[in-house]
Amino acid sequence: MSDKEIKKEQEKEKVVTRYDRKMQRREEEKRKEQQQKNIATAVGAVVVIALVVFAASFPIRTYLATHEPYVTINGEDITKVEFDYNYNNVVSNYVNQNGSWLSYFGLDVTQDFATQMYSGNLSWKDYFEEMTVENMKKTKGLKTEADAAGYVYDAAKEVENFKNSIKDAAKSAETSTKAYVKQLYGQYATVDRISDYMAETARVNAYFKEISEGMKASDEEIDAYYQENKADYDAVDYYVATFSAEFPSEEATDEEIDAAMDDAYGLALAAEDNLMDEGDLHTNVKQADVEYEISDWLFDESRRSGDTTVIDDADNNMYYALHFVKRYRDETLTANVRVVVPEEMDGQAILDEWNSGEATEESFAELCDKYGGSNSAEGGLIEGVTKSGVSTELADWIFADDRTAGDTGIVSTEGGYTYVIYYVGQGDPEWKSEIAGTLLSEAQTEYTDALAENAVVEDKKGKLNYLKVRAQEEASDADDADDVGGEDVSGGDTEDMVSDSDVE
Repeated sequence: MSDKEIKKEQEKEKVVTRYDRKMQRREEEKRKEQQQKNIATAVGAVVVIALVVFAASFPIRTYLATHEPYVTINGEDITKVEFDYNYNNVVSNYVNQNGSWLSYFGLDVTQDFATQMYSGNLSWKDYFEEMTVENMKKTKGLKTEADAAGYVYDAAKEVENFKNSIKDAAKSAETSTKAYVKQLYGQYATVDRISDYMAETARVNAYFKEISEGMKASDEEIDAYYQENKADYDAVDYYVATFSAEFPSEEATDEEIDAAMDDAYGLALAAEDNLMDEGDLHTNVKQADVEYEISDWLFDESRRSGDTTVIDDADNNMYYALHFVKRYRDETLTANVRVVVPEEMDGQAILDEWNSGEATEESFAELCDKYGGSNSAEGGLIEGVTKSGVSTELADWIFADDRTAGDTGIVSTEGGYTYVIYYVGQGDPEWKSEIAGTLLSEAQTEYTDALAENAVVEDKKGKLNYLKVRAQEEASDADDADDVGGEDVSGGDTEDMVSDSDVE
């Protein structure tokens, strides 16, 4: 071993003094301190970044909600704002139409719809989203057709009325317009944004109304429909008397019940030949308004004037004695009117303005457009008005015996509404108007259903849970069909077995 090597070995074996250990600790503490500084700097940077991201997430979320596609329908990207606008309209309409039945449906509007089940697989949120998409498939389809037809419509008036109604409603609710709009249409909604959707809706509705003119049924189609469905539109006149069984006590025996029913039957038979003197006369009664137990007999095609019968109602322990008078088509006429429901002006002021001008039907229609609300019909025209379809106050004025074309008036109802009315004249008979409406509705539904059927919905981000549920249901149905296809449902040869194509 050389001198250098011996020296190195001696240095390795050198005793570590307390001073040496002290210096080592200082060096170690310096390294730890620097390490802590580095960590603190890194953490601080992360916190700063997190705060920036958090603060920025509000405008980012708003940007995404107003620009990024939430779902795509017919190739058109639908933003979160637009989807929420349509969704909330669907919910609002559903609640308004079914308010008294919601508890029976198991829906609590004060709770989260996503936590309440509409069916075994769909929540109420899923159900409303499905309704929203179905509606939008139709409206977007109509928009596409309107664009292709070069249809032009100025929705400025509807938009202005819409904005004013929102502001007035917010004021009544003692809240800001901004907060009120968010409450109604979603957290990203603003008056300007939803006004664009309102304008599109107004244009689509106007286009649909225009093309619906070509869907109206002809007189021949209306008459053919009537011939096939006479019982739904005919009326009958008849006499009736009812005889209830009188039991000796609430705990009557079967023998006592039978005896009481026999007595009631005997009374009904005795009265059968004298109903025109002793019975109650019912006139112009539609099938839908007749008691179920006697409906079939009264509206039997073979029924003739003077026919009588006794019909039992075992569920209610009674008998009907009936005398048939006649069956006929009710030719009661409807009425056509122009109506304005003033939102701001006094009704008399509107009528005074009309009287001070040309005072014609055309000038009244102009006032209807000028002072009517956003939901008013064009020119305020309402055709096919029936007595049963309006309030008592309106019916009394419209169907007064001395009413003539050109009459005007102001009618206030118990509901607090005021109507300024122009009487245009008599319309079609109620039966004809009703059938025309039914056939038009069927044609419109067929048309819009075809639009929806051909629409393509893309949910690339998986926002709509109902689509997943429906896909699973379809897969399950397909599996069931395959199971049926593999069974010998005929009990015979395999040639009689149901194939997949047969099931489809």
